[in-house]
Amino acid sequence: MMSLKRVAAGLSAAVLAGWAVTASADGEYGRSGPYVGAGGVYAIENIDAPPFWDDIKKVTVENGVDNSWGYNVKAGYRFNQIFALEAEWEQWIDFDYHPGANFDGWMLSASGKAFFSDGPFQPFVLAGAGWMGGKDNVRDVHELGFRFGGGLDFYVARNWALSAEAGYVLGTGDLSDYDSIPFSLGVLYRFF
Repeated sequence: MMSLKRVAAGLSAAVLAGWAVTASADGEYGRSGPYVGAGGVYAIENIDAPPFWDDIKKVTVENGVDNSWGYNVKAGYRFNQIFALEAEWEQWIDFDYHPGANFDGWMLSASGKAFFSDGPFQPFVLAGAGWMGGKDNVRDVHELGFRFGGGLDFYVARNWALSAEAGYVLGTGDLSDYDSIPFSLGVLYRFF
C-alpha cells in the first residue's frame, strides 16, 4: 500500500512537471521587458568587531554575532536573453551582538545580471554597487557597498518565477567590518 507521503510527493512532482511543460510551450523566458520581485532573506554575518564599539569589542569577539533575517524588493529590466539590470533594496533586521547590542543594516544597489539559459531554469550571476547603511546602539553610518552573487530563477508560468539567490555584501569605510552573506528565496513577476 502506498503511503500518504509518496502520494503527496508524486502529486507535487506531477504539478511541477506540468508547470514546466506549460511554461516550455509558452517559451520566450529570455525575452526583454521589466520585472519586479520580493523575497525573504537570511543573512549570515561576516562582521568583525565594529571599530566604533571600542568599549564592547572584547565582549563581541568572545561571544560572536547572531545572523539576521530580513527581506528584499527588486525591480529590473531584461534587455535580452543574457543580460538584465536590477535595482534592489535589501533590509537586514537585527544582527545581535552580546550583551544587548545590535546592528540593523540595509543596501540599495544596482546590479548587472547575466543569465546562462533562457529556458524555464535560468542560472545567473550578478555584480553591483550601491549605498549601504547601518544603525547600531552607538551611531548611524552610510557608505558605498558592493554586492556579488548568483542563483537560479525557475519559471512556473510565462510571467511568474521562483528565485533563489546567494551573495556576498562587502561594505567600505566605516562599514568595512559589516560584510554579510545573504541567502534569499522569493518570487518574480515579468510584465510582458
